Order: sequence, then structure tokens, then C-alpha cells
Amino acid sequence: MSCAEPAASCTVGEAATEIGRFAGTTSEAQGWTNEPVGELVRRHFNSVTSQNELKWGRLVRSPGVYDFAHADETVAFAQQHGLRMRGHVLFWHRLNGPPAWLDAELDTGDPEARLRELIREHAHAVVGRYKGRIHTWDVVNEPLAILSDHVDPESIFFQTFARYEDFLDLAFQSAREADPEAKLFLNEIFASVSQASFDGLYALVRGMIERGTPIDGVGFQGHFILSLPEREQLQERLQAFADLGLIVEITELDVSISLLTDSSNPLAAQAEVYRDVFAACHAVSACAGITTWNSHDGATWLDRDAGFAPLGPHAPTLFDEELQPKPSYTAARDALLRPDG
Repeated sequence: MSCAEPAASCTVGEAATEIGRFAGTTSEAQGWTNEPVGELVRRHFNSVTSQNELKWGRLVRSPGVYDFAHADETVAFAQQHGLRMRGHVLFWHRLNGPPAWLDAELDTGDPEARLRELIREHAHAVVGRYKGRIHTWDVVNEPLAILSDHVDPESIFFQTFARYEDFLDLAFQSAREADPEAKLFLNEIFASVSQASFDGLYALVRGMIERGTPIDGVGFQGHFILSLPEREQLQERLQAFADLGLIVEITELDVSISLLTDSSNPLAAQAEVYRDVFAACHAVSACAGITTWNSHDGATWLDRDAGFAPLGPHAPTLFDEELQPKPSYTAARDALLRPDG
């Protein structure tokens, strides 16, 4: 029975599979020991993205010393349950992205040469370890300054390389060498709602294509915590990168209910936002799928983040704290099957 038939009872993952897409969520911050959450993920989704365990700062506590235990557990979970696996993220300059020891390693006579060496070693060690098991990598995350069209000047990669473009090229080339079959993505945070961010990302990516950088796709994170998306605009922006010959994905979707408190029914309003996002992806043939960031409201990073927690509660996911599906879940699933209602 097709998921589109009225009598069908399909999960969002099953609906996505039927139309050749994926609907995913993130790994558990503390591993997969929480059996109810593990059951939720393997039952309702067909893809999983590592949340923190593959970030350079978490993975490598001292130069050359890797702890793959948590990452191995996530990859094994995905393989065991037939889930597509996304690796997040090889290189990111903010928060818990870079290792604490990186500045000291670059305190040399030629910091760019040392950083080039570290980038190659890291990409080969991590991507190479999971060759054939991780389908897609976010190679570089959030290159732009927040809500801006230019590269973040606070980035250690921007500060160390004479040309930031050389960093991008090296990162992607190193990942391609380590796994020629993996899909390689540039991932950005506010390109779906900020014109400046979209323009800056488009310029970066077009330059990469012109230089022959091995980029396969662009991720629109979809953290709707400052403003809400417009369906037509989101579709147009996804299509703009698809027209460059790239895959596109919504990579980190959450919709803070704090933006919808003026509605008479905030849960229903949140569901409509999810419907619009999933429908926009469905309308772009190159949109491979969507990943929600955290599997349920009780795990959301927004309620733990010092900057965003005071603006909550956020309740931004498809499942509530009791692991029950919200109206957003039904809206997302139905948008995959009937995007126009």
C-alpha cells in the first residue's frame, strides 16, 4: 500500500523513502543508551546525523589522539538499522567546533603550513575511517559571519590562511581524497531567511565550482529561532543552488514555538511552518531531504544554550518531551506525500 493512500499509516521516514528522499534526525548527545529514544529514531526516520561526536574539538582532545568511541557507536547504530548516515562536521570555527589545542599548534614560524598539515591529517583520519559508511559530510560549517554576506573574520581559518578560498579548497579536496564516493557539503545557518547570508553563500559556492573544488551539495541549516521562513522564498533559494548542479538539503531544522506565541494555537502554527519547509524541499528535485535537529523537545539544544534558553521554552521538534508526535509530525509527513495540501 502506498503511503499516499488514505488508509495508509506511514512514518515520516517511510513517506520520505517512498518519494526517494530522506527524513532524518540527530544522534543522541549521550549515546544510544536511551532505548525509547533509540526506538523513536529507528522507527520514524531513515537518516541520522552526528550531533557532536564527529566535531574536531570533541573527537581529538590532543594532537593526533582520537577518541572514536561515541562516533563509532552512532555509525554502528545507523548501519544496524539501515539508516543513511551524515557526518557533521569536519571543520567549524565556532563553539565546540575547533580543538582547544589548535592555537598552540599554530604558534609556529609558519602557522598556515601547520594548519594545512592538520587539515589534511584530520580529513584523512576521520573521513577515511568511515569510508563507505558515512554517506554525506558537512565538510565546512558556517563560513559566514552571522547574518552577513562575508566570511567571518573571527574564523581561525580566515585568520591563518592568506586566502580563505585556499582553506575551502584544501578541506574539500582532502575529504574527497579520503572517500571519493562521499557527498561533500558546505553548511550555512541563516541562508534561508537572510538575504545577505544567501548572497554570501551563493558567491562562495559559485567560486568553488569555478575553481573546480569538489563540492557536491549545500546545506541550509533551518534553525528558525530568530525568524520564520517563507515557503516560496525557501524553495527559490534551494532551487538557486540546484541550478548550479548541486544537491541541497535542510540540515538542522527546528522551529521555536516562541516565535508563534501570538497564535491562538501555537502547535498548529508550528505545524504549518513544518509543512511549508517540507513542501519546499519536495518541490525541488535536487533537495535530497531534511534533518530535524534533535529527535524530541526534551533534548533540544535551544533549551541548553546560554543565549537562546532564556527565550524559551522552544519545543521546536516533531516530538514532545514524552516522545509523542506533535501536529508538526503529521504536517511534515503529509507535505512529503501531498505538498500542495
